[in-house]
Order: sequence, then C-alpha cells, then structure tokens
Amino acid sequence: MRLFERILGARFEALAPEVQALHRQVGIKEGEISLRASPIMQLFGFPPPCKDAPLWFGTREEENVAIWRRQIKDRELRSEVWQSGDLVVERMGVVTITSELVIAHGALSQETRGVRFMDMPLPRALWPRVTAREWGAAGTYHFKIEVRAPIIDVVLLAYEGWLRP
Repeated sequence: MRLFERILGARFEALAPEVQALHRQVGIKEGEISLRASPIMQLFGFPPPCKDAPLWFGTREEENVAIWRRQIKDRELRSEVWQSGDLVVERMGVVTITSELVIAHGALSQETRGVRFMDMPLPRALWPRVTAREWGAAGTYHFKIEVRAPIIDVVLLAYEGWLRP
C-alpha cells in the first residue's frame, strides 16, 4: 500500500481512477506542464515560466517516504513526502508544508495545516496560501497548484498540467 492509500484509508476509493492510479504506482510518468514562477521562486530552483513544456514525473518510496522528482526543461525539482498522523507532509528545499487531504467529487485537494521554513515553524500569518488540486478526466491525471505570498497576496508559483497513466 502506497503513501496516499495509507493516509486516506477507505476514502482512497472515492478518488477518480486516474488519481488512484497515480498514487498507487511508482515509476515514471510523462505529460505536459505550464508554469509561472516568480523571480524569487526561480532563486529557489524553479524553472523560468513555460507553457506546454514536457514534464517527466518519477516516484519511488523508501521506508515510508515517497520521493517525487519532476523534470521540467533543464531543472529537476525533488521533494520528500511522508505521513504524519492523518496528514501529508512535503518538503521541497527549505520549505515543509503539512496538509490535510480532502476528497470532493473524485478530486483530491490539499488544505495547509502547517508551514516550516528552514525547519522553523512559521506563524499562520506568514504561511503562503497554497491551492492544490488533482483530478481525472478521460483517462488522464490532471493537476493545478498555486502558491500565493502571505500578506501581499501575489502569485509566487502557479503550475498546471497532466500526466499519462
């Protein structure tokens, strides 16, 4: 049983088949991504903005930690994802976000429950506002993520795309 299956338990079956397939399998998937990354996010290693760029997404699990690798243009973005009680935790670089997994109409979204920067917890007023949604349509897995800066509410990062099953 894979990470999201363990966290969601019986609720996992309420996900669209395409979302289930992505979170049940390890290995490499290919698709497309459109990305807007602010200059500050590019300093953290995100690629410059692109539209309909090839995406390579690889997953594996090691001792209850999922390793997610995304290849966009010439950049690889790596994150570690694990379970904390009934929550999911993702660390990418110096930022760690803890989220609750929410299912509605077969789609999966994540609601932020905590943020750490350089392993220090941030007060809620300094949390970036993250919108993350995954869904299936016509046999294809789709995703859309947006990260907005706290207080000033500008888009730091936004990306969306799809992966083949």
